[in-house]
Amino acid sequence: MLGNIINSVKGQLTGELQDKFKLDPQQANQSVDLAKDHVTEGLRKEASGGDMGGIMNMLKGQQSPQGSPVMNSMIQNYLGDLTSKVGIPESVAQQVAPFVVSFLINKIGGKVSADGLGQSDIMGMLGGGLADKLPKGIGDKLGGLFK
Repeated sequence: MLGNIINSVKGQLTGELQDKFKLDPQQANQSVDLAKDHVTEGLRKEASGGDMGGIMNMLKGQQSPQGSPVMNSMIQNYLGDLTSKVGIPESVAQQVAPFVVSFLINKIGGKVSADGLGQSDIMGMLGGGLADKLPKGIGDKLGGLFK
């Protein structure tokens, strides 16, 4: 589902990258594909680490995405790939990375708010079996307290 949300705004985002940052169509397309991977992986990593509250606050607009350690981590990882894999000069990549990641997080957050999604819905969106892994993992960390 997360991929579907990102794919639904891909055309708009590639157009903005071409207009605002003068990327060619191939660079813009590659940039969005890489961003999709980084955003999805960044959210999965945070969720599997147990920070669903931070993710929910960011997606529901209760915390500025720019102030989020999750967001900053995604931007930094994405920035490196923009220069090494897409060939965008670092000075341009430093502007593109925060713009694209913020754009995608805002779109995902809009979907979360519009559909009234909760933590379990977000975990389902992230896929990768997180919904199955986390409750067991949390229970194990609590030493079987609720068994």
